[in-house]
Amino acid sequence: MKKVFTYLLMFGIAGIVSCKKDGSNQVNPNPTTSTDKIAPEGFNFNTTKDVALNVTLKTNNDQPIDGVVVSVYNPNNTTSPIFKAVTDKSGNFKATVTVPTSLDKLIIDPAYVGLMRNATAAINGNATTVVIGGKNSFGGDIIGYSADQTLKTNSIRTATTGNALNIKFAYPSPYTGSADAVFNNSTYPLSVGRPKYLEATGDVIDASLLKFVNASLPESNPVPKSHPEYLSSKNTTTLNITAQSDVWITYVSEGAGFLNTLAYYTYKTGTPPTSASDITNATIILPNASNTGSAGALNAGDKVKLGRFEAGTSIGFILLQNAWTGSGIKTDGTKYFSQDNLNPESSASLKKHSIALYDDVHKLFLIGFEDLPRDVDSDNDFNDLVFYATSNPVNGISQDGVPVIDKGGDTDGDGVADDQDAFPNDPTKAYISYYPSATTYAQVAFEDNWPKKGDYDMNDLVINYRYTSVLNAKNQVVTLQGDYLPQASGASFKNGFGVQLPVAASTVASVTGQKAVSNYISFASNGVEASQSKAVIIPFDNQDAVLKNPDGSFFVNTLNAKDKMTGTTVSVLVTFASPVAQASLTPSTFNPFLISNLRRGYEIHLPGYVPTDKVDAKLFGTDDDASKPSAGKYYLSNENWPWAISYNTAILYPLETVSITKAYPHFAEWAASAGLSFTDWYSNTGAGFRDNSSLYLK
Repeated sequence: MKKVFTYLLMFGIAGIVSCKKDGSNQVNPNPTTSTDKIAPEGFNFNTTKDVALNVTLKTNNDQPIDGVVVSVYNPNNTTSPIFKAVTDKSGNFKATVTVPTSLDKLIIDPAYVGLMRNATAAINGNATTVVIGGKNSFGGDIIGYSADQTLKTNSIRTATTGNALNIKFAYPSPYTGSADAVFNNSTYPLSVGRPKYLEATGDVIDASLLKFVNASLPESNPVPKSHPEYLSSKNTTTLNITAQSDVWITYVSEGAGFLNTLAYYTYKTGTPPTSASDITNATIILPNASNTGSAGALNAGDKVKLGRFEAGTSIGFILLQNAWTGSGIKTDGTKYFSQDNLNPESSASLKKHSIALYDDVHKLFLIGFEDLPRDVDSDNDFNDLVFYATSNPVNGISQDGVPVIDKGGDTDGDGVADDQDAFPNDPTKAYISYYPSATTYAQVAFEDNWPKKGDYDMNDLVINYRYTSVLNAKNQVVTLQGDYLPQASGASFKNGFGVQLPVAASTVASVTGQKAVSNYISFASNGVEASQSKAVIIPFDNQDAVLKNPDGSFFVNTLNAKDKMTGTTVSVLVTFASPVAQASLTPSTFNPFLISNLRRGYEIHLPGYVPTDKVDAKLFGTDDDASKPSAGKYYLSNENWPWAISYNTAILYPLETVSITKAYPHFAEWAASAGLSFTDWYSNTGAGFRDNSSLYLK
């Protein structure tokens, strides 16, 4: 709203004198006439949308994979998920995810060895269906991509140079080179590098095997911490043949940012190569060890026969880092060997780049590789390439010096394996989910003079917020914490802030952390506001308790002439009497509101949101307010201006008395189009989207 104040300038020094707001002096910054509207009827200024998400995880024989915590990312920030959920017995979960209206894709990441990582899924309308795994490797709205695109996970990391050796790499006979040994793009249009010499029938990799693999080599979990015993120098990572045997290698998964190549070499057991130069010949197994849809053409279960080997033969493996070029193999780059002593690290404790484990249930040798230098930036999870070896006869490979695979467990019995469970010893909790993410904030901004219109600088109260939910294995919310950090108070009013949750007040067991200092809010015994049908929390009842100028003057963090103040984060923890379904607590249904100038009945909500039971309903339709409760219309002016707006991110807000239409030139066009045009008006930093001289930048 317009604040009544006078600027006094003398010798370059600005002084600011402020008095209490006077509604009779309001100035409308919108240059339209009284009959013009900034937005069409029915538009509620939403900058977010709800997307119905349907995710299914399957093994390569379409068996469901349950108990996996799946993360969902905004493609513009793949470091911190915007949502999490766990798959049920059908390998499925359905949920509603709140995202910016401009978003047209999501990143879905099970972070589960054996399944595609960081799958890009298109948003079709307001829904996304995702199938990861299965006989076709992926399905639904997942968008696969090819090796010549830049979407490969972590592909920004460049390969290191080193140990370029004169090993002669060859394809299995009768193939003589990549041109005849691999399928081309016309056969696999989304990828290249699939070898022609795969077995006609691959292996079934069932859910139990994947659970063993993930318990042993969990994604992004350093082996030195999770299983330090695997790194013992006494362990062997080569295959030692003890009886004439046929040997096969079966591809399981990759978690790499590189297009790696896998090869093998042999030597007489007991006389291993003492240096990499002792290896003269190696045979290529997997030219491009990358998943279908992830810059490769391999599916879990794809199988290669290495051949028949006599007793006394040992088989070692070589990972050629980022060697696949799209049409062939670059052999002079960095290589990592299954023999520790052949690897380039100077420290003996860091030379190990592969781990071999024996699975006595499935009768196989699981092998995992790490594809980055372990003394620089490796994550040490040893699952950048995962495959296993089998033999006929099944006991043709020695188990000596090979640790037994971790079969995992579920200590608390909640259906989520310990390696997936953030609370492995607590059956009431399984994982944590954040909105908008663990590292970012959403924002809500208010004009505070309702039912009179203001100056639409949208800075009378600006709050950044984040929600942290602790959920159980059934995707039910156990606790909900809201962290509210006030950014600005461009007002002379003393305003409070509340949030109405979309659940009954009786569902709440307790609320802690609220700041009530002005004694006009009554609380029930469980901590919610008293006499409310829905659960209402009051993070603070007076902004001065959380953000103020040291001299007590008005307009905090909205004038460049004043020092910037840091607000106090208010953390409100809501504990539910019994777990609440995740679908009942979607962020879009949370109802934040401003309490104007300590007057409890003066509630200001986002447009279209229903007020709480405490609102003074007589104010609707008075002054400039055009609310019609009978028609479901709330908190829009006669010219369809809002008194509040929220964002999925924290934006730069306008300076004092500067209309948002000036600070963000495309705001008016967005509003006039009912949100169809310039959906990224507040987040786009391109030319013409922001007037930096109108924004508070301190």
